[in-house]
Amino acid sequence: MRRRRVARASGFFGSLRARLLAVSAVVMLGFTALAVGVLDNAFERTARGSVQEQLNAQLYALLTAAEIDAGGNIFFPERLAEPRFSVAGSGLYAFAYDEGGRQAWRSNSAVSPSVEPAVRLMRLGESSFDREITPRGIAEFVLRFGVAWESGAGEQRDFTIVVAEDLTRYRAQIVAFRTNLFFWGAVGIGALVLLQFAILNWALRPLSAVTREIQRVEQGTQSLIEGDYPDEISGLTRNINRLIESSQRSLQRYRNSLGDLAHSLKTPLAVLRGLSEEPSRDGAVRDTLAEQTRRMADIVDYQLKRAASSGSDAAVRALGVKSVADKIVRTLAKVHADRGIRFEVDIDERLQVMMDEGDLMEVLGNLLENACKWCESHVAIRAASESAGVRIRVEDDGPGVDPDVARDVLRRGVRADQTTPGQGIGLSVVRTIVESYDGSVSIDASTRGGASVRVTIPRR
Repeated sequence: MRRRRVARASGFFGSLRARLLAVSAVVMLGFTALAVGVLDNAFERTARGSVQEQLNAQLYALLTAAEIDAGGNIFFPERLAEPRFSVAGSGLYAFAYDEGGRQAWRSNSAVSPSVEPAVRLMRLGESSFDREITPRGIAEFVLRFGVAWESGAGEQRDFTIVVAEDLTRYRAQIVAFRTNLFFWGAVGIGALVLLQFAILNWALRPLSAVTREIQRVEQGTQSLIEGDYPDEISGLTRNINRLIESSQRSLQRYRNSLGDLAHSLKTPLAVLRGLSEEPSRDGAVRDTLAEQTRRMADIVDYQLKRAASSGSDAAVRALGVKSVADKIVRTLAKVHADRGIRFEVDIDERLQVMMDEGDLMEVLGNLLENACKWCESHVAIRAASESAGVRIRVEDDGPGVDPDVARDVLRRGVRADQTTPGQGIGLSVVRTIVESYDGSVSIDASTRGGASVRVTIPRR
C-alpha cells in the first residue's frame, strides 16, 4: 500500500513562526490603536480644559478691570493686562452685553463682526463654556458669565461678560500631539514587532533544529534525533526516535522473513529440478515439472530482490545517476559482448536522485537487462530533472511490448507469482521499488520501434 501524502500548508501562513508573528502583530496593532485612541481623547479633553482655565483667568482679569460710570455704562481701560485683547485679529476676544442683549463693549481685537458669538444672556453668577460656531461660521471656545454692578445712582445693572478664543492654538496643540503620538506609536509597534520576531526566533529555534535533524535522518547522515530539546519537544523527538527504530526493526524482520522463506525453498527446488532431469520420467510430466520449477525459482529470485530493497523509509542519500548507469552498462556490455549491442547513455554528470544505492542499481539493472534481452542492437538510457522529479527512460529497438501486457505487468496489485514464467519479474521488481519512493513506472512505444520504459522518482 502506498503511503498517504500529508497536505502541507503553503504560502506565508504555512510557517508557524509567520502565524505567531501575524497574530502578535494584530494584537499589538489592536492594543496600540486602543491606547492611541484613549490617549488622544484624554489629551483633547485636557487641552479643552486648559482652554477653559485660560478663559476663566482672562474673565476674572476683565472683571477686575471693569468699571461703571454714573450713567450705568460699563467700560474697560484702553490697555488691558492681556495684550492679545488689544491686537486686532489676535484670536482672543471679549464682549460685554447689557440686560437687553445690546453690545455694551468689545475688545480692540474683535474688529471683525464674524468673530462675535451668538448673544446669550446669563443670570447673575451663571456661567457657561462650550465650543460654538459664530453666526458667521467661525469655530470658537466661548465662556459667558453673568455679573451685576450698582451704578452711581444706586441702580443695579446686569451684564453678561463673554470671552472667546478661536481654535487656532487648540488645533495646533492637537496636531502636534497627534503627530508625535502616531510617529512614536509607529516606532513602538515596529520595535515591538522586531522584538517579537527575535523572541519567536529564539523560542522556535529548537523546532528548526529538530527539522534539520529529521532531514539528516532522511538523508542518511544520522540514524536518530540526538539533540537535547525543551520538555515540550523532547516527548515528540523521543516518539519519533521510537517510530524510526520500530520502522527499522519491522523492515529488518520483513527482509529476514522473505530471505528465510526464499532460502527455505531453494532445497526443495533443487530436488524438484533433479527429478525433472531424470530420463525415466514421462516427457510431459518432466516438462510440466521443469516449467513449474522454473516458475518457483523466479518467485524465489523476486522475493530475494524484494527483501534486498530498502525503499524510501530507510536512510538514503543523493546518488549520481550517471555513475550507477555507467557501472551497469559496462557490466552488460561484457555479458552481451557477442551480440555487439550499442549502448547510449545520455545523463548529466550532476543529476542526482535520493535513493538507496542498492535500489537504484536494482531499478536500472532490471530495466537495462530487459532492454538487452529484447533489443536488436541498440539500448539507450536517458535521465533528466523535471518538475515532477527525476525522470529516467530506457529504450530499445526490439519488438516492443503489447499495450495489454504492459498494463498487466504494471497494474497495481499484480503479484510476481501471477506473471508468466520468465516475463515480467524484472519490471515487477522495478515497480515495487519505485512505488516505495512514491514514484511511477510506465511503458510505451519507443521512437526506435521497441519498448520505452519511463520511471519517475519524485523529489524528497
